[in-house]
Amino acid sequence: MTSDVPGGSAPGDDDDLDASDEALNWDGERDASHVAGPAPLRAKPAKAARPGRPVDASEADDAAAPSLPDTRLPSADTADAASDVPVPTSSFLLVSYGILAGAFFLYAVGWFTSVRRSTYVDPTALGTFMTGLGQILAVAVAPVWFGVVFALTRNSKPITRLLWLLLGLVLLVPVPFVMGV
Repeated sequence: MTSDVPGGSAPGDDDDLDASDEALNWDGERDASHVAGPAPLRAKPAKAARPGRPVDASEADDAAAPSLPDTRLPSADTADAASDVPVPTSSFLLVSYGILAGAFFLYAVGWFTSVRRSTYVDPTALGTFMTGLGQILAVAVAPVWFGVVFALTRNSKPITRLLWLLLGLVLLVPVPFVMGV
């Protein structure tokens, strides 16, 4: 069948799929978006035949057998290697961390608003400096608490991190903002 398309391909060929049809087509491993999973573990490593040494039938069967996943209990070496792999964070924890981060951000906004409303004036230079420093630290304490908790509880259980973050929510409430002062 001939076509009027340059190159000589027929209208029904896979080569001339338009963009809407390409989205419905899967090319398998040839597709650029294909990501291969982890390679399966071998039950037994194949023994390589050394030159000059005869290969017995059991070794030949082991070498020709397909690789199967290892169903044995992990040894100490594989347990150490598996502990180096980071465990992905659950969706619940990610959502919780996001909500808590937003709450700490709102606390910083609350403290900033309270500082801007403050009309306290100290007659001494030291008092003015200390008041300004206290106001800057009041605004910065909520984001700093959040960051410090994440840095110091990196290797702890997630519940420990959540409890420290909740403690920060209780301790760092912008009281002047909440009370309307």
